[in-house]
Amino acid sequence: MILATDKDGEEPVIWNWLRKRTMLPWSTDLRCSGIIRSDGEIAGAVGYTGWTEKAVWMHVALDSEHSLNRTLIRAAFRYPFVDTGREAVYGLTNKTNLEALNLNDKLGFKRIGETCDSIIFEMRHDDCRWLKGATHGRQG
Repeated sequence: MILATDKDGEEPVIWNWLRKRTMLPWSTDLRCSGIIRSDGEIAGAVGYTGWTEKAVWMHVALDSEHSLNRTLIRAAFRYPFVDTGREAVYGLTNKTNLEALNLNDKLGFKRIGETCDSIIFEMRHDDCRWLKGATHGRQG
Protein backbone atom coordinates (compact mmCIF):
# COMPACT_ATOMS: atom_id res chain seq x y z
CA MET A 1 0.00 0.00 0.00
CA ILE A 2 1.13 3.53 -0.70
CA LEU A 3 0.09 6.84 0.77
CA ALA A 4 -1.18 9.44 -1.72
CA THR A 5 -2.66 12.94 -1.59
CA ASP A 6 -4.88 14.96 -3.88
CA LYS A 7 -2.84 17.66 -5.62
CA ASP A 8 -3.86 21.19 -6.63
CA GLY A 9 -5.03 21.35 -10.22
CA GLU A 10 -5.73 17.62 -10.47
CA GLU A 11 -9.00 15.69 -10.21
CA PRO A 12 -9.61 15.24 -6.45
CA VAL A 13 -9.86 11.45 -6.60
CA ILE A 14 -9.32 10.85 -2.89
CA TRP A 15 -11.85 13.51 -1.88
CA ASN A 16 -14.44 12.05 -4.29
CA TRP A 17 -13.97 8.63 -2.68
CA LEU A 18 -14.17 10.14 0.82
CA ARG A 19 -17.23 12.27 -0.06
CA LYS A 20 -19.21 9.23 -1.22
CA ARG A 21 -18.69 7.61 2.18
CA THR A 22 -18.89 10.59 4.55
CA MET A 23 -20.88 13.27 2.67
CA LEU A 24 -17.90 15.61 3.26
CA PRO A 25 -18.53 18.69 1.10
CA TRP A 26 -15.79 20.42 -0.86
CA SER A 27 -14.23 23.40 0.90
CA THR A 28 -11.30 25.61 0.03
CA ASP A 29 -9.38 24.48 3.13
CA LEU A 30 -9.89 20.75 2.47
CA ARG A 31 -6.78 18.56 2.47
CA CYS A 32 -7.00 14.80 1.78
CA SER A 33 -4.73 11.78 1.97
CA GLY A 34 -5.49 8.19 1.16
CA ILE A 35 -4.00 4.75 1.22
CA ILE A 36 -3.83 3.04 -2.18
CA ARG A 37 -3.74 -0.77 -2.50
CA SER A 38 -1.47 -2.52 -5.01
CA ASP A 39 -4.48 -2.92 -7.35
CA GLY A 40 -4.78 0.90 -7.51
CA GLU A 41 -7.99 1.08 -5.48
CA ILE A 42 -8.36 3.42 -2.51
CA ALA A 43 -8.50 1.48 0.77
CA GLY A 44 -8.99 4.43 3.12
CA ALA A 45 -8.90 8.21 3.22
CA VAL A 46 -8.54 11.05 5.68
CA GLY A 47 -9.75 14.60 5.08
CA TYR A 48 -9.07 17.73 7.10
CA THR A 49 -11.29 20.83 7.21
CA GLY A 50 -12.15 23.69 9.52
CA TRP A 51 -8.57 24.73 10.14
CA THR A 52 -7.94 27.18 12.97
CA GLU A 53 -4.65 28.41 14.34
CA LYS A 54 -4.48 25.52 16.82
CA ALA A 55 -6.87 22.81 15.58
CA VAL A 56 -8.49 21.02 12.65
CA TRP A 57 -11.43 18.66 12.02
CA MET A 58 -10.60 15.15 10.76
CA HIS A 59 -12.86 13.00 8.56
CA VAL A 60 -12.07 9.30 7.94
CA ALA A 61 -13.47 6.52 5.76
CA LEU A 62 -12.24 2.97 5.19
CA ASP A 63 -13.33 0.35 2.67
CA SER A 64 -12.98 -2.32 5.36
CA GLU A 65 -11.67 -2.70 8.88
CA HIS A 66 -8.54 -4.29 7.40
CA SER A 67 -7.64 -1.07 5.57
CA LEU A 68 -6.61 0.63 8.77
CA ASN A 69 -2.90 0.13 9.33
CA ARG A 70 -0.12 1.88 11.21
CA THR A 71 1.04 3.70 8.07
CA LEU A 72 -2.33 5.38 7.61
CA ILE A 73 -2.83 6.06 11.32
CA ARG A 74 0.60 7.64 11.77
CA ALA A 75 0.23 9.72 8.60
CA ALA A 76 -3.26 10.81 9.65
CA PHE A 77 -1.90 12.27 12.89
CA ARG A 78 1.51 13.36 11.65
CA TYR A 79 0.04 15.75 9.09
CA PRO A 80 -1.99 17.94 11.48
CA PHE A 81 0.31 17.70 14.48
CA VAL A 82 3.83 17.65 13.05
CA ASP A 83 3.59 19.00 9.51
CA THR A 84 1.14 21.83 10.25
CA GLY A 85 1.73 22.36 13.98
CA ARG A 86 -1.84 21.98 15.25
CA GLU A 87 -2.42 21.22 18.92
CA ALA A 88 -5.71 19.33 18.56
CA VAL A 89 -7.71 17.28 16.08
CA TYR A 90 -11.50 16.99 16.34
CA GLY A 91 -14.01 14.54 14.97
CA LEU A 92 -17.78 14.23 14.91
CA THR A 93 -19.25 10.72 14.84
CA ASN A 94 -22.89 9.70 14.65
CA LYS A 95 -24.08 7.97 17.83
CA THR A 96 -25.44 5.05 15.80
CA ASN A 97 -22.08 4.32 14.12
CA LEU A 98 -20.80 1.93 16.79
CA GLU A 99 -17.87 0.72 14.69
CA ALA A 100 -16.54 4.27 14.25
CA LEU A 101 -17.19 5.15 17.89
CA ASN A 102 -15.17 2.11 19.00
CA LEU A 103 -12.38 2.93 16.55
CA ASN A 104 -12.12 6.50 17.86
CA ASP A 105 -11.85 5.17 21.41
CA LYS A 106 -9.17 2.63 20.41
CA LEU A 107 -7.14 5.29 18.60
CA GLY A 108 -7.07 7.37 21.80
CA PHE A 109 -9.58 10.11 21.04
CA LYS A 110 -11.37 11.55 24.07
CA ARG A 111 -15.12 12.09 24.07
CA ILE A 112 -15.58 15.76 24.91
CA GLY A 113 -19.23 16.39 24.13
CA GLU A 114 -22.29 15.41 22.21
CA THR A 115 -25.07 16.81 20.08
CA CYS A 116 -28.55 15.38 19.60
CA ASP A 117 -27.17 12.71 17.27
CA SER A 118 -23.35 12.76 17.42
CA ILE A 119 -20.36 12.46 19.73
CA ILE A 120 -17.57 15.06 19.56
CA PHE A 121 -14.05 13.64 19.84
CA GLU A 122 -10.70 15.32 20.52
CA MET A 123 -7.11 14.18 20.18
CA ARG A 124 -4.42 16.43 21.62
CA HIS A 125 -0.87 16.34 20.30
CA ASP A 126 0.51 15.50 23.73
CA ASP A 127 -1.91 12.56 24.05
CA CYS A 128 -1.29 11.08 20.59
CA ARG A 129 0.59 7.79 20.92
CA TRP A 130 0.83 7.45 17.12
CA LEU A 131 3.55 10.08 16.67
CA LYS A 132 6.45 7.97 17.96
CA GLY A 133 8.59 10.82 19.27
CA ALA A 134 7.82 13.30 16.49
CA THR A 135 8.34 16.93 17.41
CA HIS A 136 5.31 19.21 17.54
CA GLY A 137 5.21 21.97 14.95
CA ARG A 138 6.36 22.53 11.43
CA GLN A 139 9.50 20.69 10.50
CA GLY A 140 12.30 22.11 8.39
